[in-house]
Amino acid sequence: MLGHYTTGLRSPDGGSVLKGRCPEPHDKRGRGLVGRMRQTKILVTVGPASDRPDRLIALLRAGADAFRLNFSHGSESEHRATLRRLHSAAQRLGREIAIVADLQGPKIRLGEIGNPPLTLTDGQRWTLDRDPAPGDVRRVGVELSSLARAARRGDPVLLGDGTVTLRVTRADARSIETRVMSGGPVSSHAGLFLPRAHLRVEVLGEKDRRDALIALEEGVDFVALSFVRDASDVRESRRWLDAHRAGRGVGIIAKIERREALGEIRGILAAADGIIVARGDLGIEVPLERLALEQKSLLREANSAGRFAIVATQMLLSMLDSPRPTRAEATDVANAVLDGADAVMLSEESAIGRYPVEAVEWLARIAEATEPAFDPTGVRLARARRGDGEEERTVASAAVQLAEGVRARAIVTPTHSGRTAGLVAALRPTCPILALSSDPAVRRKLALVRGVRARPALDHGDLVDLSREAVSLVRRLRVPGRGPIVMTAGYPVEGRPTNLVTVVPTSREH
Repeated sequence: MLGHYTTGLRSPDGGSVLKGRCPEPHDKRGRGLVGRMRQTKILVTVGPASDRPDRLIALLRAGADAFRLNFSHGSESEHRATLRRLHSAAQRLGREIAIVADLQGPKIRLGEIGNPPLTLTDGQRWTLDRDPAPGDVRRVGVELSSLARAARRGDPVLLGDGTVTLRVTRADARSIETRVMSGGPVSSHAGLFLPRAHLRVEVLGEKDRRDALIALEEGVDFVALSFVRDASDVRESRRWLDAHRAGRGVGIIAKIERREALGEIRGILAAADGIIVARGDLGIEVPLERLALEQKSLLREANSAGRFAIVATQMLLSMLDSPRPTRAEATDVANAVLDGADAVMLSEESAIGRYPVEAVEWLARIAEATEPAFDPTGVRLARARRGDGEEERTVASAAVQLAEGVRARAIVTPTHSGRTAGLVAALRPTCPILALSSDPAVRRKLALVRGVRARPALDHGDLVDLSREAVSLVRRLRVPGRGPIVMTAGYPVEGRPTNLVTVVPTSREH
């Protein structure tokens, strides 16, 4: 059944509010476009609660568009088995999904804790050293090459999610002595944050390179880099990936978790394919009261640069044990959609929670209810202010303006690399974007781009054939509406950058 919705967006002449058709989401088998297309994508972390064939299929049917595998946990055999199950589930439903290998990165961690969990109390002294012996109430080992450069007297030290805080009383090459300022439980291998330290370490350590090779061999689409500091981290990783044949077509997602990355975000976006706003670690490195503002700023920058952005961490955390999210969580997800996020991500909720499928369903419901209220004006103004005169960006802008002006049913864009589709999507048109590519890897990567559905390239010989096949595709997918489609193309069609925008009627006489 098709219902009606009001977008809340004004028509191009500034007059009446635009109205359209609001059908149901895709069918129960998770196939194609059936009615209104949800634009915001859903990235699901796989873990013990979801890592079995029937559960993965249920997650896809519930609305998952992509999957994340956290390489901070698990063995090589477990990772390979999981990645193969993901490919199998996608093939069974005939879906092209993106798979993200999230590398651990250069995170500082505590060593083993004897008789965990250990509880620290306010005021007690606790020493960090390089002794591999299990830790206790007096001391613990840390995985850090240089203690002397890590901290100075008076520096804060944060453990885990930041609820346990220490302050440095003395530091030298052998140890860092601290006093507990805010106590609590501490577990083995908990993260250790030194906000004032300036430790330059490799973005891809030995473990990350081993894990990346496993991921490449098993056919992942993206590698997510943890604790990225600047564009050089991304470029260094790109060179390493390109040196391995299986890594040449793999995309890079930069996880924004460090304070210093905020000031380098434009360079990072220029070097990466997209970013993850990783609010867990970022919320420790920046004042908590500023976290929402930093999220909004990062999403604006990504949209303006034509890169996808994913909002992550504690989106629906209460659903670890509850079949429904809290009102605050529902509002948080809705605000990410209204801020222009390409995707929202589940972490613990789908990895170890009791209700992973329900969590995906709730993300989909909230996104679908919120998207009609999204106002793309700010995104487009920011893009215009940043305008660099690049031809492809100008074509993308023209396609979106034309689509809004003629109330287009869809924007159809053939693409060799996915770039044109991404540039169009970054302007957040109100109609669906159908990206046509002959490369399955490109189609899978576009599963993380807001508003885009990728399909195999059409069999065409010239613009007339392309137009005819585009109309046929829109009808087969039952894209709602009766208006024309706007189509981008390279002229001549084959082998040229996108340089043409045209309107194609969808009437039966065409």
